[in-house]
Amino acid sequence: MPITNGDELDVPENAEVELTLHDPYVLPAKATSDEERERALRELFASWDAYPLRVDAPRLTRDEMHERR
Repeated sequence: MPITNGDELDVPENAEVELTLHDPYVLPAKATSDEERERALRELFASWDAYPLRVDAPRLTRDEMHERR
């Protein structure tokens, strides 16, 4: 039974429950083979090489890094 944050459950005291948490921002992998996963990793690494992080880039504060929109 899916519930959202803040919903109350009608569960008897001492009942055993199983929770499964899902992050709506994490997408499941779509690769169906080892070759496809290898290709995706190569593309990722090529993208990192093509667009490296600058050493002089501005640093984010802790609050900026954890800001939720």
